[in-house]
Amino acid sequence: MAETPKSPVQPQVRRVSVQQRLTALEAEQVLLRQELASLQGELRLPGLYLTVEAGNTSALVPARLVREVVRLVALDPLPGAPAHVAGTFVYRGSPAVVVDLARMLGVKRVPDLDSHLVVVETGRTVALLVDRVRDLVETPVLLDGTPGGEEALPWDGTGLMAGLCRTPEGLRPLLRTSAVLTGMEGL
Repeated sequence: MAETPKSPVQPQVRRVSVQQRLTALEAEQVLLRQELASLQGELRLPGLYLTVEAGNTSALVPARLVREVVRLVALDPLPGAPAHVAGTFVYRGSPAVVVDLARMLGVKRVPDLDSHLVVVETGRTVALLVDRVRDLVETPVLLDGTPGGEEALPWDGTGLMAGLCRTPEGLRPLLRTSAVLTGMEGL
């Protein structure tokens, strides 16, 4: 008696099953790396972090908050806004407020034409004006601060930093995005 051919649905079902198992294994691998780091006495921040530079300072921004990185465009002034608000632009059909990170750090400068806008995910469309975007860092080691960045740090006079992290490129402060967005409610 001849064997009936397997239906074409079977390979698709198997493929989905294998993909689900692979996703579960990748998630477990992340957890195991975090556990291994904690056993070594280090606190690693989970996920990816974007390294940005503004006003001769580099900082890490959680990549999960970044919607997109775009080149600097012409900005419209926003009357009555604080000095660190560079203006507004239309981002994908919606108005976006641009915060100049260098100005918040106390550096007065005119941004170069090759500067970038890092559009961050908040309740509204906000973009950070930075001089350049460097790279992505995976699970940096937190040296000073708390994982959530709730507490003020004595070495940070600006209140913009949530902690200090060790990365392969050296020490980098972790940007407290909530501090950048403070005072934006009325704009």
